Amino acid sequence: MLAADGARERYDFLDWLRVIAIFVLFFFHTGMIFVGWGWHIVNSQTIPSLEWPMDIAHRLRMPLLFVIAGAGMWFALQRRSAGRFLKERTIKLLLPLIVGMFLIVPPQIYYERLLRGQWFGSYQAFYAKRVLNFIPYSTGDFSWHHLWFILYLYLYVLLLLPAMLWWKRDTPRLVPGIWLCLLGVPLGINEALLKPLFPETHALVGDWYIFNHYLLLTAYGYVMASMTGVWKWLSDVRRWSLIAGIASFALLISLFNTGVIARGSAADGIGANIFTWLWMMVFLGYGYRYLSFVNPLLVWAREASYPFYILHQTVIVAIGYYIIQCSWAPWTKYFVILMLSMSACVVIYEGCIRRFPVLRLVFGMKNAPSHAPLSSAPAQRAAGDDIQ
Repeated sequence: MLAADGARERYDFLDWLRVIAIFVLFFFHTGMIFVGWGWHIVNSQTIPSLEWPMDIAHRLRMPLLFVIAGAGMWFALQRRSAGRFLKERTIKLLLPLIVGMFLIVPPQIYYERLLRGQWFGSYQAFYAKRVLNFIPYSTGDFSWHHLWFILYLYLYVLLLLPAMLWWKRDTPRLVPGIWLCLLGVPLGINEALLKPLFPETHALVGDWYIFNHYLLLTAYGYVMASMTGVWKWLSDVRRWSLIAGIASFALLISLFNTGVIARGSAADGIGANIFTWLWMMVFLGYGYRYLSFVNPLLVWAREASYPFYILHQTVIVAIGYYIIQCSWAPWTKYFVILMLSMSACVVIYEGCIRRFPVLRLVFGMKNAPSHAPLSSAPAQRAAGDDIQ
């Protein structure tokens, strides 16, 4: 792939990080059933020990995906006109979003209504009488649910494209340095100011805190990808980033436990976002150092990750609805839901999605799988080509 300095280089580590982040979503959304945070379906017994890992994952999983997506936009625009870039992103983002809202998301809402005693009929009747009323969730039953990521990313493409083209044309000569550590501060200020007024909803309308949060992270990814030597610099300072990331976590926990700062306060927002950004640097630095390679697993996972993202939450909710009604221990239910959900996504992807052109299209995949040899550098896909 064409790097910012014109050298031929592949950034497979970004693909690895994207694949890992989506893999983690299976653990996270399965965990949502067992932490009592008011998800679409919930188990009667919670698993308190999941709360801390879930809280940390919530701060890290989606930020990483948006940073990688922003970097992907830079790489894609190096070889595409603005018109072609916008057309490709519309097909890869808007089409799966629309199809997903009609076909993928409604089963989630159906099982939620069943569990809460808000519907008692068949899915076909639910779809005809409730979904097709097009009344937005949660008052109604039409929603994008977890596909908010795709919607927001598409809107960021539209909003940022003029600035991205300007940056591409007149790229300032930014040099990576310690100043990159400060990028968590604007994220923290955004949360401190806007979260109390506009809590996280993913509903787009009135979701200003979250919308601005991920807009900044997408822009960060784009700008960083344009900087010569930024990935190597992050790799060189990865140990210091790790120390700072661990220290920020320890400091926050200490301040919470001693009552110096309260959860949900402005100080919490700023500190948590500094923590988030430091760990973005950790992931990118260690990723570049240890994941800059390609193998058959990555070749398969590059294509599978986006369909898996689209499918995973519906599969988890559908399987979880039946499993939580069993008289098993919560941890047993957790692992059964997790393993069955992963297995089901593999079967659906391998048995259906990747084999039929129309399904490949609506799940944001290329028309045909690549058969290029792994050793052929020019044939390798750039990380930006398939980062959504």
